[in-house]
Amino acid sequence: MAGPVTQIDQFMKKIGNKGGMSLTTGFDVYFQFGDNVSFDRRFYSNGDDDIVHMLCDEAQLPNVQSATAGMNRYLGEGTVQYPHTRIHTDVSMGFLCDAQMTPFKFFSNWYGSIYGDEMPSVSGAGIEGARGTQPLPFNRENRLKYMDEYVSTCKIMKTEPNNVSSNGRVSTVVMLENCYPYSLDAVPLQYGASQITRVNVNFYYSRHTVAHGNPGNDQNFNIGSFFDF
Repeated sequence: MAGPVTQIDQFMKKIGNKGGMSLTTGFDVYFQFGDNVSFDRRFYSNGDDDIVHMLCDEAQLPNVQSATAGMNRYLGEGTVQYPHTRIHTDVSMGFLCDAQMTPFKFFSNWYGSIYGDEMPSVSGAGIEGARGTQPLPFNRENRLKYMDEYVSTCKIMKTEPNNVSSNGRVSTVVMLENCYPYSLDAVPLQYGASQITRVNVNFYYSRHTVAHGNPGNDQNFNIGSFFDF
């Protein structure tokens, strides 16, 4: 004879109907560039060579914040804070580096393209050849590009498990519009215990949009509604 249904049983059933609990390890990051973006993206493409997004090991869903102003209501009833401006802060992402230092080169080239720079090539093979590599000319012509020439739409996809794979369902997509890297953190190199080289990149963006995926267990992503921030 089955025992009484407890609150824990009800909780587990409801969570199970939602596909379980969301885990922080389920996500994917993708950068989508417009036709006006002209910097060399040989390290990142939409085809089989697209590896940068695979190496992203840390990302953030951006915060939501409003600037407010206080207004007095009535005598003795205090002040009410009313929102008047949306505030968009920066986001940071971490990328593991392969033996070609692909993420580091890609984001360095993207950052440099804002100021019209292109990454020079190493002069020759090995350390001896690399010693002969020359920097860009100091008196070169620089042109700060227009924003539409270097920004992208960054899509952070929160993935969840389904009956196909551990990340077969996309529950939410956050799209960062007019996104670009404004800084790359220093990459430490040191002797001692070997660790995977990692680069942290910080991005600015103009606004973000949250797209809600299908709450079911199918592997397709269906946009149900949009909320603009």
